[in-house]
Amino acid sequence: MDGFNLYHPIKESGQNHLKWACLWKLGEMLATGENCRLVKVVFCTAMPLHLPESLARHQLFNAAQIARGVDVIKGHHVPVGDGYSEKQSDINVALSLICDGEDDIYDVAFLLSADSDQIATARFFRKRLAPKGKALFAAIPPDKTVPVEYKSLGVPKRQISFVMMERCVMPAQVQGKAGLINRPSEYEPPQGWVHPADRPKVRPPKLKAGTRWKTVAKG
Repeated sequence: MDGFNLYHPIKESGQNHLKWACLWKLGEMLATGENCRLVKVVFCTAMPLHLPESLARHQLFNAAQIARGVDVIKGHHVPVGDGYSEKQSDINVALSLICDGEDDIYDVAFLLSADSDQIATARFFRKRLAPKGKALFAAIPPDKTVPVEYKSLGVPKRQISFVMMERCVMPAQVQGKAGLINRPSEYEPPQGWVHPADRPKVRPPKLKAGTRWKTVAKG
């Protein structure tokens, strides 16, 4: 998955607590939806060495993902004009997808990216891996759309929602190999927020004896 493709819509939504989400859990949700068992999650990102505070948060996030079983592949940033541009994320996503397919790591893959550059990856997948029985889904970040070219390549889409991301939020402390990994204060949930797993279950209303549900079908 392309980390920045997932990060930016969350940032734009203002729901910073969703940044502290378990990507392995997200992968399980996508896999379960297709009756598959998750075997690997690859997170491709770029380390902001030019931004010390962002770098510190990024390192904690990466450590938490690794603790949850995610493979993290790091790129970097380069100076461009008055700013910086991330490099290697796109190519790392493409290479990991194709190489793992060739190595028979998976039968079904989810390509999490809304970047049109990955059309070339999907085209190569169709030519090289689809004949071997591999299937590809496009996992679309929240509030983003899939490149239209995916349709002609026969790549079905699966939309990721903010509700899904909320279910993936990790606790304030994640157990790592070297100790506890503390959630950055910038990712704390808003006051009063309760994790979906801890919310009370809503029970369906009880029916009186002899009452039946009425189903209306629209033609």
